[in-house]
Amino acid sequence: MPKINAPTVAEHRSARRTALLRATETLLLESGLAGVNPRTVCERANLTRSSFYDYFNSKDDLLVAVAIDAFEQWDREIEAELSGVERPMDRLKILIEATMRMTADGKHDIAAPLRQADLAPTHIDDLMTLHDTLMRPLQRTIADLGVEQPERFAGLAQGVMSAGIQLVQHGLEPQAVADDVFRMLTVGLPLPE
Repeated sequence: MPKINAPTVAEHRSARRTALLRATETLLLESGLAGVNPRTVCERANLTRSSFYDYFNSKDDLLVAVAIDAFEQWDREIEAELSGVERPMDRLKILIEATMRMTADGKHDIAAPLRQADLAPTHIDDLMTLHDTLMRPLQRTIADLGVEQPERFAGLAQGVMSAGIQLVQHGLEPQAVADDVFRMLTVGLPLPE
């Protein structure tokens, strides 16, 4: 019987699964999708290769689990930032600032290698559903601002925010980008008078 390194079997299994997820994240960031396979993940997590199959049926299942974990972490952090903020305009500003700051902190970096994965259509559908849930705070805020068709305008606003994310990923200062994104969404282009 294998040695349990936690107070309960459930905690032991959870810790090992988390170790596999963190090892995969590290490998994705270091060497991209090509560096991820059951052997390399288990080596990085200091687990035997057979341990992989105790938690995941395939590399695709592992990648989806990493993506889900990343989505859930992002969602928790955004919700924590927005907690207690009542005014919709303040929520919009905080949402944009948090998004740009989290991007600068590297919390969006995992998305690029995961986008390259050739996942089964059902996995892609599941991930798109999760991605859509990340739009909820933006949709809710836009609806609270009184904008008609908030889903449509949330999609447009997300496009501006995605452009801001790319600018931050290319080295621009996150607060300056957040200010520009907020201005674009609330005032429009800063045209000369």
